[in-house]
Amino acid sequence: MNHPFIRNRNIIVYTAIWLMISILFAFGLYYFNDLEVKMAAIDSAIFNGIFFGLGLSYWFNVRYSSFDKSQLLNLIISHAAALVISVGLALFLTNSILSRLGHEEEYLNFLRESLPWRGALGLMYYFIIILVYYLILYYDDVNQKSQERSQLETMLKSSELEMLKSQINPHFIFNSLNSIASLTIISPEKARNMVVKLSEFLRYSLGKENDQMNTMDDEIKNIMLYLDIEKVRFGDRLSVESEIEKDCLNLNLPNLILQPIFENTIKHGIYESLEQVTIKLKAWKEQSLLRIEVSNQFDPKAVGKKGKGIGLKNVTERLRLIYGVPQLVVTEKTDNLFTVRLDIPQIATDE
Repeated sequence: MNHPFIRNRNIIVYTAIWLMISILFAFGLYYFNDLEVKMAAIDSAIFNGIFFGLGLSYWFNVRYSSFDKSQLLNLIISHAAALVISVGLALFLTNSILSRLGHEEEYLNFLRESLPWRGALGLMYYFIIILVYYLILYYDDVNQKSQERSQLETMLKSSELEMLKSQINPHFIFNSLNSIASLTIISPEKARNMVVKLSEFLRYSLGKENDQMNTMDDEIKNIMLYLDIEKVRFGDRLSVESEIEKDCLNLNLPNLILQPIFENTIKHGIYESLEQVTIKLKAWKEQSLLRIEVSNQFDPKAVGKKGKGIGLKNVTERLRLIYGVPQLVVTEKTDNLFTVRLDIPQIATDE
């Protein structure tokens, strides 16, 4: 760690503080001790100039002394030794230099008589400077730990997001391959069409996989590819209606965030019903939010299809991690209609 009074030009502040101390000290010598202005200024400059240099050296005693409780005795001894040596050296140098500069007997007597209170003042200087250094160390330590914690939280958040995103494609591919395997027996042509659609979907998804955010327009195109794949399997049983305001198309939302929701509608709507099921997609902007609503019919008497719960939990957790806001996913279930609404903040784009 660099010296705190040398890095970032803090030496200017340090020098300015000592200059103010020297001026006040000189004024005190002139006003209370009746020294001449010139001699008061020289005395103050020499005495405080020595502690100016010693004050810089005190940092190394603080920096390289352990503050551990088990080493408390060693710390006290280290500071006591540094205090005695530095103050003793300061008094010796002050007396040696000033006794050669001041030749009047009256000043020399004052110089000798002033050594005790100069020693006390040096003691105060030492403790104040040491305290400042410890406060700087404490601040730097807190700041460093805060930065490290922030970096760890960012890394953890990034890893969790990547983990959640990585669950999407394998989950969808697993379902699609199962469907293709079934169709190869009962309808080879549909199986072939589904393979083509799946390859188009994967080509699109791989091109976007490194993007954290996506536009609403691109996300809809992605969903339509997905629904085209599912229509190969379900035919007329699957119907899609969309109502999307034009000013929503350029708004941002997390990549592939809608896919788990539509997978959920297929699993709990189409699978569980022999009738035609209509999936409705609505999107509109409300103040700083992009609101997306997906609803589907379902048969309340049907036995629910079991899964691993990746869908809505995945979406909810991703939105919480990205925006730091809970409850961005709202679900509503009536007699035969299930609705999911996403509230996607658009603060960053409202400039």
